Amino acid sequence: MIEIQKLNAQNITFIFIDLQERLLSNISDSRKIVLRNILLLECARALEMPFIVTTQYRKGLGGLIQQFGDRLSTDPMDKNTFSCSANAKIREEVMRFGRDWTVLSGVETHICVLQTALDLLREGYQVAVVADATSARKDFDRDIGLKRMEQSGALVVTTEMLIYELLGRSDSDAFKKLLPLIKENN
Repeated sequence: MIEIQKLNAQNITFIFIDLQERLLSNISDSRKIVLRNILLLECARALEMPFIVTTQYRKGLGGLIQQFGDRLSTDPMDKNTFSCSANAKIREEVMRFGRDWTVLSGVETHICVLQTALDLLREGYQVAVVADATSARKDFDRDIGLKRMEQSGALVVTTEMLIYELLGRSDSDAFKKLLPLIKENN
């Protein structure tokens, strides 16, 4: 029998990668990407799951897109490395949470998301990438980035697939809180 690990609120850390206005202005379907990342952020909050938000070279590329950034009470962790895991402070934060899984979303799929996934896999973490909450300037780069992550051992999921698996039932307060946002995303 194949052992299939279930994703649950007790074993996941979310990493929201580089949702910056300047980067998103050139990204395919950026509005949808932002809305799905907001939904994932609210899911993490509703289920009391740890999360990390990053920016890439904020001094040169600017801050987070306002729609996402306004929902945070702390500043994102800035990095100059493409991989979040190559940044010592971010890697320490992931380790501090002590979770088996990291769930990745953001931009760009074939650069920062990919390099983060590969490094985390090498470090022994399980990685899930939220396909409809990540993108790139070119759809081809996004598709090949997702394919490479999956071939390397990452689990590729959708926003709804992940949220419903984490919720597990429809009679919880978290479900009632998230349902309007789920409907808004469709």
